[in-house]
Amino acid sequence: MEPAPLLLLILLGLLWGCSGRPAEKLVVMPRQPVVQYGGSVQLNCSLTCAEGTVQWKGLDTNLGSITSFPTHSILHINSAVVATGGTKICQGTCHGQYYQQVVDLEVYALPDTLQLETEPRVLEPGQPATLQCSAQHVYPLRGLMLTWYRGDQALEEADFNVMETEEELFDITAKLQVAGQHVEEGVEFGCKVTLSIGQETFTLVATVTVSAGAVTEQPVAKATSTASPWTAAATMESASTARSVTTTVLPPEPKRPDPQDLPAGSPTSHLATTTLPSSGTLSPPAEAQEMAGDSSAPAGVGTGLSVGTVPACTLQIWSLPPNGTRGRALRIECHAWCTRNATIRWLKTPVALSQYREEATGSSSTLWLDHAEPQHQGHYQCALLGHPSQVVSLQLKVSEDGDSTELAVAGGTTVSLLGLIAASVASHRLWKRFRS
Repeated sequence: MEPAPLLLLILLGLLWGCSGRPAEKLVVMPRQPVVQYGGSVQLNCSLTCAEGTVQWKGLDTNLGSITSFPTHSILHINSAVVATGGTKICQGTCHGQYYQQVVDLEVYALPDTLQLETEPRVLEPGQPATLQCSAQHVYPLRGLMLTWYRGDQALEEADFNVMETEEELFDITAKLQVAGQHVEEGVEFGCKVTLSIGQETFTLVATVTVSAGAVTEQPVAKATSTASPWTAAATMESASTARSVTTTVLPPEPKRPDPQDLPAGSPTSHLATTTLPSSGTLSPPAEAQEMAGDSSAPAGVGTGLSVGTVPACTLQIWSLPPNGTRGRALRIECHAWCTRNATIRWLKTPVALSQYREEATGSSSTLWLDHAEPQHQGHYQCALLGHPSQVVSLQLKVSEDGDSTELAVAGGTTVSLLGLIAASVASHRLWKRFRS
């Protein structure tokens, strides 16, 4: 073979080997893991490289066990609790190349039934009534909705009161005042709790029917959730024989999207905001309004039923800088603007809360990091306690300081190889001209 074409083939081979071959991918399955409180899950991290190494990083010792093989590693998590959730980091190496994948494990808890109580205990036509709907041991508050129904008509997405349990779960309660003219014989009132987490949605429904004194039988509807391995259906009856309450787990519903981030590039690009609807309006300071942007929760649609109002509050979360850099300082702040003092609680952090320096002043709580690390990236959630549920979340990224340098080096290598190929082609033409 002629020297110049041989050189050209060698250079093409080098270029293919450096940038054209399929890259060994590090993959974690499932990509959006969800586990029920008390349940089990396995996360499989694998690398398509025979000589590669794979390992899980930054895990607490009580998270579970790890089974490792040359090309993949399995993280076994049993008896999941709230602290089990968060960012999981898997790292791999292959032929001197470094790979990393991050997944966010979501833990959820939902009871088998709702509790729907009425005052008076027997709903009589034309008489005003108070309905109370409650669910115990629920988690998380983010993605949780409670809606009242009159027949098939959705009345509103209701605010609910929150009480935290020792297990870091929540008990929620909501009340609905019903005027007498809306309490008609045969009318069914219902309470629906929906929890959207990851790609799954779970629903609980409890109903009660207005009766003139006769027992109203209601069949228990059974439905299997295609997004969940468990299904629960139950009937709950009070001591009164004049009413029947049915609680049912329904199939999954479309996922409700999370609030969108603000445009990237600004110091508040990772700000999340939620606003309670109210008859009154509370304006936070000007700088808070700038950070809040246009994000707010729409007010519920009125239906003629009397529903109490609560003071308006605005809860916000942000990080400075918007994206963390490994080895550099970082802070995450959650702040509430209310008509009275408020208590902030962190519901979720990628690592244990004790690994941050927390400062709580007034209606604000700040998490400080002197040196951010990859395990600090992921989901942050904070809640406003003592008020109807308000929860905001933040997806934080921590990048390597040398990412841009590595890209520049890789780009320079590719350009250099292309230059060598061009030089080879030119030399080949000169060589042919010389021979002729």
